[in-house]
Amino acid sequence: MNIKNIIPAIGLLVAAVAFNSCDDYFDTDPKNIINEKDYIAEENEMYKGFLGIFNRMQEAGDHAIFLTDTRGPLLETTDNAPAELKSIYYYNETNGNSYADPTCYYAIIVACNDYFAKMADYHRNVGGMTEIAEENFPALISSAIRIKVWAYLMLGKIYGEAYWFDDPLTEKKDLTDGSVFTHCNMKELADRAINLLESGMTIDGIHVPADLEVSWYKWIDEEEQDASLYRYWEYLTPPALVLNAEFRSWRASYVDEAAAQADWQWIHDNILSFMYDYQNGTNERALERLTNTDLQGTSDIFQLNKKMQSDNYGAYQNIFYTDRVGLMTQLLSGIMYDYDNHQRNRLVQYFCPEYPDAESFYLQPSDHGVGLYNESDIRGLTQGWTMRTLGGQRCVSKYYYGYNFTTRAYEYLNNEEIFKIEPTIPTFRAHDLHFLLAEAETHLGHFEQAYWILNQGLSTRFPDKKMPTDDPAWDYRYDPWVSAPNGGYGNLGLAGTASGTIHELPLPTDDDWSSYTEDQLKEMYDWAIADENVKEYIAEGKSYSYMCKIAERYANSAYRSGSQEKARDSVAVRLAPKYAANGRAQKVESAIKTHGYFINWQLSEISGSKADEEASTTPGTDTNQPSTEE
Repeated sequence: MNIKNIIPAIGLLVAAVAFNSCDDYFDTDPKNIINEKDYIAEENEMYKGFLGIFNRMQEAGDHAIFLTDTRGPLLETTDNAPAELKSIYYYNETNGNSYADPTCYYAIIVACNDYFAKMADYHRNVGGMTEIAEENFPALISSAIRIKVWAYLMLGKIYGEAYWFDDPLTEKKDLTDGSVFTHCNMKELADRAINLLESGMTIDGIHVPADLEVSWYKWIDEEEQDASLYRYWEYLTPPALVLNAEFRSWRASYVDEAAAQADWQWIHDNILSFMYDYQNGTNERALERLTNTDLQGTSDIFQLNKKMQSDNYGAYQNIFYTDRVGLMTQLLSGIMYDYDNHQRNRLVQYFCPEYPDAESFYLQPSDHGVGLYNESDIRGLTQGWTMRTLGGQRCVSKYYYGYNFTTRAYEYLNNEEIFKIEPTIPTFRAHDLHFLLAEAETHLGHFEQAYWILNQGLSTRFPDKKMPTDDPAWDYRYDPWVSAPNGGYGNLGLAGTASGTIHELPLPTDDDWSSYTEDQLKEMYDWAIADENVKEYIAEGKSYSYMCKIAERYANSAYRSGSQEKARDSVAVRLAPKYAANGRAQKVESAIKTHGYFINWQLSEISGSKADEEASTTPGTDTNQPSTEE
């Protein structure tokens, strides 16, 4: 490692790479990383500022899991859970509940806006940078753009609304200041986010696209230039492709059919092209990730198939259990932590019944949640890959307990000190691409394609490994899934790759196919995809908001002859059964039907970026919400 590049104050973030004698590079107080006045004065501080943004992302990492999975079909609170977490679980009023506070996401946005302003000032004043810095300057800006967009995606998915602002804040600002803040519903958020992703921004006369990647190894290890040693750094920032596709899938719920079709076509074409280029070795960035998977051998992060998952689905399990070692299998981006450098999340603490502090075991699989899986499903309790019984109690175990392929035994990721396990929280993984593609195919009227992506995969549909040439709906870019190279990738679908239950849906070859309207088919397929999403994203902060997205699509009376009542009913019928055992099903169903499914939080101000000032909000009141009794 080139010592001249090491500034002890940078320390922060992902000690995801084994730095050997350079571990102290990451040993600092994250609170000192960003928000200092004029903090960019030297080249290294460009990187320091960006890592400070990522520290804010680390702080937000587990927020959606505890706030939304608690309300979803799978998890229930234990007797130990704090009152506020139980209140979220029981669909009580969320405004003022600390678990519902969106400040962590706004802190990311504040940090990004501050970074853009400071980077512009630095570039204007520095009078020249090194070659590596000139290369990474726009890439750092680009990465920060995507993190800002990710924060807005999370706000929209959880709260259904957000305040957009681009100004760097230096003090608390009241949200009524229209010169700074614009209140946006999800459609308006999507418009702004997509525009930012596609237009990028201009910093001191330099146009910066939103899809550039930082060459971390060139900066950290200038002499050796060994990219494989720093491959984990490539996973810090969510990909522009998936962010854009996610926002488009939401926007399609709020626009007329012509506009929606344009968004679905974009998702279809861009995801298929990305996969196709990767599979054919023409996507340089994706190919670099593939060739750098030295710890896990060959890894195909875009196809879901059991052929690549040797040792009893090991590759699937290793998305989570092996901490950073196995993350490259099917991971697109993730938030990484390091206990020794004071980077913490609460996943093991909340999910592990054998955690040293047994009283902190707050969340466990519910009876209803366990019943969603058949006995062969590798995600279910019987198979034990993602949930199992530990210490006599059912628990979500995928982040900390699994099969060690070296010792050939089930064990904790860190047997000696469980409390030091700090799992990576995936932001996007290969499954996201498949869910989005199935959704797009559905709304393009390609129901057979959606069916097989959702269920048993294209290899099951075409066992002879030959794609049809007479059906334009079978895009040529699907060919590598089935027939090339080397006989195809063995795609087995979202449910099929997990040995999950196949969704019974109408197909064009069915005798009664003509009895359904296209709108009916789209709605049936949408909810089937949402139901599979629930089973796939166990405790990842995704599946509840996915249901909200589908519900919003059929709450829109202007474009799809939907109704708010029908949309809320569709969510309630999927969630209320979880509460039947404790007699609260009717109350929860009533809460959803009356007040909807988004989290309520009455934000009144946003804090600026002074280092000694914590972001804060002033809760409002809403007398038309359920009581806070458990």
